[in-house]
Amino acid sequence: MGKKDILLKSYLEDARRYADLWNGGVFCGRQMVKAEELEIISPVFSKAGGDIALEKTCDLVMRQDGGGQRFTMLVVENQETVDYGMPVRVMLEEALEYSRQLGRIMRENERRDKECREKELGSFYRDVGERLYKVKKSDRIFPVATLVVYWGKKEWQGAKSLHDILDFGHKAALGTDDMKKLVPEYPLHFLDLARFKHYEYFQTELRPLLELYGKRNDKKEFAKYLKEDEMIGRMDDESWYVLSQLTNSVQLKKLMKSKKEKKNGGKTMCKAIDDMIKDAKEEGRIEGNIEGRIRGKAEDIFALLEELGVIPEDVKERIMEQKDMSILNNWLKMAAKADNMDMFVSRM
Repeated sequence: MGKKDILLKSYLEDARRYADLWNGGVFCGRQMVKAEELEIISPVFSKAGGDIALEKTCDLVMRQDGGGQRFTMLVVENQETVDYGMPVRVMLEEALEYSRQLGRIMRENERRDKECREKELGSFYRDVGERLYKVKKSDRIFPVATLVVYWGKKEWQGAKSLHDILDFGHKAALGTDDMKKLVPEYPLHFLDLARFKHYEYFQTELRPLLELYGKRNDKKEFAKYLKEDEMIGRMDDESWYVLSQLTNSVQLKKLMKSKKEKKNGGKTMCKAIDDMIKDAKEEGRIEGNIEGRIRGKAEDIFALLEELGVIPEDVKERIMEQKDMSILNNWLKMAAKADNMDMFVSRM
């Protein structure tokens, strides 16, 4: 487990944040998971029997006990990189937990049946099926749900359901759709932090943290949010630290330092935010100048090529997409020396 995985695991061990992650990320803000009913349990799911032993470790597992006999195992898997076999991994982890619960019931039933027979009270089981499989008709196991939290830079290209990873043969083949109906789809509960936009669903400090994470690549918007949004007041020191590590933002780390060294009623931190906005504007101006020079160079190439004839669409696209000024300069020289369009295209 990497540093960032450990950091997120520790951060989400707070029951308020854990509940908010589920309520905001899965239930669209409805308060289905209660922080006061959560407790951390072992993240290791295992099964052993005969010559077979299986064990899977999850990032973070909590149990919700809502009173009475009902509770749910809520599992969070943090992902920075794409796991192309994620549906199978989640299925295995959940199946191991169901198997563990059922095994515990079977052992308890055997104990109680033995006790009944020793006291000559008759069989604990009501029919042959119960005795044979050691599971009573009235026995119940508790549901397990897994949330995959993805915070990678690139868009998730992996499977989000079991069907996405299965090969059913040619799509047009007769009976393919009918075969699909035989296999459960098993969709993942999936939260892409970089692309999730409904921040209003969250109620804790997760809301400003996730919104800032979503704006991490736009320094101007990032700094503007820091200065203007009232939700920033909910961010505690741990949230600031987690955000700075997830984004690897030098400016945010400077901001944290300013926050720690805050003087004169917070003027130091305000100045740090102002500096961040100023830097973002300067970067935008520089990037704008570079874009203008690139666009101008491309137009010069087009002007020369138009004298040679009709410019092929794929050549136009290639020139417009090129951002390396040295390559554009070379193409400009080639366009000036070319006798015809084919000569230019062959030398690109």
